[in-house]
Amino acid sequence: MSRQLHLLAFGHVPGALTGAWRLPEVATDRRSLLQRTIDTARVAEAGLLDAIFFADGLNFGPAGTWPHKTPDDFEPLTTAAALSTVTERLGLVVTGSSQFQAPYNLARQLLSLDNLTGGRAGWNLVTSFAQAAADNFGTRGVVAHDDRYRQAEETLEVVRALWDSLEEDAVIADAERGIFLDVSKVHRADHHGEHFDVTGPLGARRSPQGQPVIFQAGSSTAGTDFAARHADAIFTGHPTFERAQEFYGRITGQARDAGRTHLPIVTPGLSFVVGSTDEEARRIEEHLAEAFIPEYQAAWLQEVDIDVTGYPLDGPVPLDRFASASEKHHTALAGYRHIAEGSATLREFLYRTISAFGFRVVGSPERIADEIQHWYEDGAADGFILQAAVVPDQLEQFTQHVVPILQQRGLFRREYAGDTLRSHLGIPAPANRYTAAR
Repeated sequence: MSRQLHLLAFGHVPGALTGAWRLPEVATDRRSLLQRTIDTARVAEAGLLDAIFFADGLNFGPAGTWPHKTPDDFEPLTTAAALSTVTERLGLVVTGSSQFQAPYNLARQLLSLDNLTGGRAGWNLVTSFAQAAADNFGTRGVVAHDDRYRQAEETLEVVRALWDSLEEDAVIADAERGIFLDVSKVHRADHHGEHFDVTGPLGARRSPQGQPVIFQAGSSTAGTDFAARHADAIFTGHPTFERAQEFYGRITGQARDAGRTHLPIVTPGLSFVVGSTDEEARRIEEHLAEAFIPEYQAAWLQEVDIDVTGYPLDGPVPLDRFASASEKHHTALAGYRHIAEGSATLREFLYRTISAFGFRVVGSPERIADEIQHWYEDGAADGFILQAAVVPDQLEQFTQHVVPILQQRGLFRREYAGDTLRSHLGIPAPANRYTAAR
């Protein structure tokens, strides 16, 4: 299969981020919030996007953010299951933590979603660094960075073993003898490791795409090593083309060194504001900026060891308030420091962090398409996870005006080639380990 551009959409509720709920055109009643979540999925599918991607946080965030937040933090897997009933082909990628969620539950929930959606599920495997999240799951606390990745290795091994519990031809459905399964093709995991003891088997057959697609966002040394060996797709964030290109070359090189013949797809985050012209896009951006709550953003950054709360918003960014190093999130610190060094004021820095530490473009459909093509063709990305601005219907504007340009340039599909997430991404199904061994 020839290489093609991949586009996914963040599945956050429009209006939930950075104070956009303050805008008069953004309704915040329960019915409107639910409907916009559904509309986001429908727009993404109408635009032939690969998937909708649900990030997650297992806590309500630092207390300083609470006055400014909308309390609609939907759990990803439940949300994806609901959206599967209003979509037919769109992939559904959900976040699950190897640190705080048991492998058996993860395997069962994800394979259930994959089967019930006809093979459209993906798992964004995260290792969870927030102390506030740890406080919600017992007394163990946050595990050291590299230890979290060792646990993630074991979690993934257990989950994949459970997904292989039933071989493809395990079902014989012999009504005359009353035998539904060939038990010689039903397998226990029988895993006894450092962190988990899991027997199995899992009581579900493989999905139409074999197994859910594995996404991963590791960018530290341990994280890139893990992602290069295991991820089908990598979610990352880089504010500049040069940094993205360096990461792309490094991660694909590591994957080759690991002996992989099918390299992981690299999909950085891309936030955008699109208008019919560059000038119109800038006006929309200015409108969005009117609703921005810098106090919210400053409080949220405390979760990544950056504490700039209380400093003058129109003064310089206090770089000494950034942790010099972190066991929890190496890449986030480096990315935010890079943004800070290029910001004239603290207010500007905080506003620029609404797209995390990823790439942001404001402009006409042609300008946005040009940037996407540049990153894609010049070795910085295989595609993007799109974070649309809130108004006016920015994801729909993207699918109606940017996607056709990408199609005209031969970069993006004109129709879905298949029904599964793997078919959209061009990722082969893994063989069942027991069948392969036989």
